[in-house]
Amino acid sequence: MKQYDGKGAQLLGLSCDPVPSLKVWAQSLGGIGHPLLSDFYPHGKVCQSLGIFNADAGFPMRSVTLIDPQGVVRAFHVYPAGVLPQPDEVLRELAGLQAG
Repeated sequence: MKQYDGKGAQLLGLSCDPVPSLKVWAQSLGGIGHPLLSDFYPHGKVCQSLGIFNADAGFPMRSVTLIDPQGVVRAFHVYPAGVLPQPDEVLRELAGLQAG
């Protein structure tokens, strides 16, 4: 997502899908400009540790986590099913954290 270029941020995608599936999905979209991480095995372990794994559905909930360079979580948002994070809102929050 080009909106994040030059903002001092690294965008990562995290899914419980296996790496080959993530590659096919990214290719079907014409490519993804950020790394896609697989939490396939053990299934969802990282997502569980982050508190974003939906055990009933078997996949993570959409979320945004802002982590500072020292590894401290500065913001964490989980979104209901069907709701996507809004890049402009995330960028505003990131700018606020960087300013202050």
